[in-house]
Amino acid sequence: MRSWGRVAAFVGCLGLVAACATTTEETGSGEDDIKPDPATSLWGLASFCQENMTRHKAVRQQELAAGIVRWQCGDRPGVDGEEDRGQEYCEYFAVSGGKRINKLADHDPSKKLNCLFTSVYRDVEGDNVVGAIDRKLATALATKENLDGTFDPALVRMHGMFNKRGAATTLIVDSANLADEKGSRIDLQHRRTAACFLAAEKGDSAKLRAACERPDLSRDDAWAAAEKAGAKMLTAKDGEGFEAQEDMAACMAVKRLQNGGEDWRMSDPHITQVSVRATSECSCQYGALPQSLQGFPQGTWATGDQLPPGCRRAKVDGADYPQLTLCEVSASDLGDLELNLEVTDNLQKFCNERFGRDIVLTAPLRNVEKPGTCKSEGAFCAAFSKTAK
Repeated sequence: MRSWGRVAAFVGCLGLVAACATTTEETGSGEDDIKPDPATSLWGLASFCQENMTRHKAVRQQELAAGIVRWQCGDRPGVDGEEDRGQEYCEYFAVSGGKRINKLADHDPSKKLNCLFTSVYRDVEGDNVVGAIDRKLATALATKENLDGTFDPALVRMHGMFNKRGAATTLIVDSANLADEKGSRIDLQHRRTAACFLAAEKGDSAKLRAACERPDLSRDDAWAAAEKAGAKMLTAKDGEGFEAQEDMAACMAVKRLQNGGEDWRMSDPHITQVSVRATSECSCQYGALPQSLQGFPQGTWATGDQLPPGCRRAKVDGADYPQLTLCEVSASDLGDLELNLEVTDNLQKFCNERFGRDIVLTAPLRNVEKPGTCKSEGAFCAAFSKTAK
């Protein structure tokens, strides 16, 4: 189960959108608690979703046609540090001579410095207890063609409680369950806020925001004021504008998932956005991610078959392993590192900024789609079902 500490607090804000405020809070210790503040209003939630939509705009049609969801491996700013290894179903750290380091001073200059990216699920074998797969992959990583140094098996798999196969399956299942909420008060609030936010980009944003950030935008009188300020609920005949509204409303549903989701994450809102629309509009049904899938494969924004320059897949049994990527730190990068005090003692941050934003995870929704369930009615579903089973 995916558990987030502040979902309940956000739900309590929904009736007092403009007044509610939240600050970053620590609910325990360790990497699970390194996180930026979530949205404190529906307008803020729409803003997070707009960021996600902008990131995916260039690859939206490609994703829909392939029946996949992609997002970057690297965390957003504010989520880095030695205690954290990554929170996007992908974790990363610097490795020198097979050993994990986070300070450049600990780098062995006789060895290559690499950034290692792993997307091997935490629950791929037991629950983070070193097992056969850890030993096998650690042995492979220790070879000369990979890291050329003894590698700790405990570092192979992801450590975050949220970086599990089960968590990803739950996210998709919870998204599908939201089809029952279509037309509800909170669904209407999200749709009307999306309409307000997108209209504000083209008109008087201050006036629209003032009209839209009301305690309950699902009320007809509140919506009438928003419409007077320039908001408009578009229909399918409006084309691209309508699709943007539907995408944003579906993305905002990340805060209504039964087991929770984080709006600031790269993965949660986008997986929710596509899954909600596919299940509620296209009637697609999905099964659980298969045990054979050891983690989300790594690639680039353009394709899942390639990696960014300077990166390569780790070799396991003589073949490329899609869940382990090695990015070598070049001599010029090392020179820059020595002069950059911000990352000299935080190689975690360096790995994120240098490579993590270009390494992209792919969730193959089409692979777990139940044959014959996806319909092609409407622009979104027509695009999404082109390669349906």
